[in-house]
Amino acid sequence: MNIIKNSLTGLARGTYRLARGTYRLARGTYRLALFAALSMAAVGCAEDEGMVFSDIARIQMGSADDYTFSFVWSSADVQRQTIYLPISVIGGPTDGDRHVEVEQVEEYDVVYTKDRLNYVVDSTLTPRTDQAVAGTHYVAFNSSEYASLLTVPAGQVQSSIGIILLRHPSLATQKVRLRVRLKSNADFGPGEHKYQERTIVISDMLERPSAWTTESWNTLYRSFGDYSRTKHLFMMQVVGDKVDDAWFARAQDASFRNYWKMKFVEALALYNADPANIAAGLAPMRVDETDPNSTLISFPSELN
Repeated sequence: MNIIKNSLTGLARGTYRLARGTYRLARGTYRLALFAALSMAAVGCAEDEGMVFSDIARIQMGSADDYTFSFVWSSADVQRQTIYLPISVIGGPTDGDRHVEVEQVEEYDVVYTKDRLNYVVDSTLTPRTDQAVAGTHYVAFNSSEYASLLTVPAGQVQSSIGIILLRHPSLATQKVRLRVRLKSNADFGPGEHKYQERTIVISDMLERPSAWTTESWNTLYRSFGDYSRTKHLFMMQVVGDKVDDAWFARAQDASFRNYWKMKFVEALALYNADPANIAAGLAPMRVDETDPNSTLISFPSELN
């Protein structure tokens, strides 16, 4: 019995020591991982701070948000359109014009494979099928047409770059994405990492205007709420005209914005109270008119 007891005691002590060793190893691994993460963050911050105070001129996009453009507002004879993306120069102005270079970035869908404990063990990258094609959806960036469109004029640090979009028949049923990246060249180095790329969503269908962002702090979002195609069509019906980026530019004015918001709220209340709409199952208005469980259309009540 004493032999068994001693063996069990020894085994317990060994297990305890192993557990303590495993704990110390795990704690050491955690500390190492934490140190590595903090070091990478510090390096990242240092790099961005270095860019700000460097004597090298650097360039970056004015926003990282998707830019949405639709030909749906254009007459049938319009087959191409130039859009302009704001850019900023980090560093002072120069006496001469400076050239900007851009390139298309290939985008991928990522599918993750997980084990039975839900840990990622593998991933598969597949090129997106909705990427814009040069010569079909936009003019290739090596075209001479970009000479003046990709230029920061002398004396300026705030400017814009022009991208020439093409109206392909397929855009009437399928939108595409053009992911654009700023390239380093003799005139500019890269600015902040998150502002080096921007996606342009191109279509010939009704799309969310670029100014109607999804950030809760945005004044337009606080005025008109979440976007849906049904709400957009309803707003156009109330306004009696298109509600596009030009309209939203006017909506930056508080009096214009609040006037139309109250019009939308009143019109929606009348629509939802209309016996004919109720009998037809159209009221209350929903994001998806064919789904009785779909989210109700609404506008924020407060003025801003």
